[in-house]
Amino acid sequence: MLPREAKRPSFAGQQVLRYIQKYGFIPESPRWLLSQGRIQEAEAIVQKAARRNGVQAPEVIFDSIELQDLNSQNQQSYSVLDLVRTQNIRSITIMSVILWMVISIGYFGLSLDTPNLHGDIYVNCFLSAVIEVPAYTISWLLLRNLPRRYSMAGVLFLGGCVLLFIQLVPAYLHLVSIILVMIGKFGITASFSIVYVYTAELYPTVVRNMGVGASSMASRFGSILSPYFVYLGAYDRFLPYILMGSLTVLTGILTLFLPESYGTPLPETIEQMLRVKGIKYKNTSKTKRNTKNGEENSVILKTTSF
Repeated sequence: MLPREAKRPSFAGQQVLRYIQKYGFIPESPRWLLSQGRIQEAEAIVQKAARRNGVQAPEVIFDSIELQDLNSQNQQSYSVLDLVRTQNIRSITIMSVILWMVISIGYFGLSLDTPNLHGDIYVNCFLSAVIEVPAYTISWLLLRNLPRRYSMAGVLFLGGCVLLFIQLVPAYLHLVSIILVMIGKFGITASFSIVYVYTAELYPTVVRNMGVGASSMASRFGSILSPYFVYLGAYDRFLPYILMGSLTVLTGILTLFLPESYGTPLPETIEQMLRVKGIKYKNTSKTKRNTKNGEENSVILKTTSF
């Protein structure tokens, strides 16, 4: 007979079943439905959301005539290669990949290095987990009230600079070193929470899932590399903090070149994407026409933001 533990479903299996049960209760994205030309389904979801929130929705939410040009553009199929098709989206993709990878290296590197800190290993692991609670709370407040670019750069500078200061702490001040490590973990955790929203707002609807997916895949490479950063501590105790802190600060500087998406309508097509700072673009008549059409479509779809 199997032991009692073997008969119990695993925790991971229970979570998978729970997500499958909730699948039918999660509505599809109205923006994605619009990009696929399924306007009636998008209107039904918006009207249902309006009823639940006690808001009177207009009879006609999306004007089919005004959306005709947008639907004609979105009927074409897109692939991962579209993430590097134009100079602007190619620059955003490269910077997003670097951003996600460095954040993942810092997050998992500090998490794996926690048992190597001075003091009780269980207390240090507990503090490393607890510090994520205020980090997520602060990131939520930053996303609601402050620009994305400066919020991301601010928490990256905080986490990176604190990690660089650890090498200046005298060896006998173990508590100060632990506090600095936790502050660094706080900043990197907050950036990990913000980067999901920021990346989704940078990419247009037609390739948003592929853009976020490619960036998330890059972060997995960062998590693979993070143990090797921790192993460098065998040669120099401060070497992992120096490398992770330097990469985090440099990534914070790189973030300042990304466009600001706070308070702007989400782009629907690649032509509507916000421009990366510091890159010169050719002002052709086609680009101007696409930009004008993108602004008109953004005004039409602005009322559908949730």
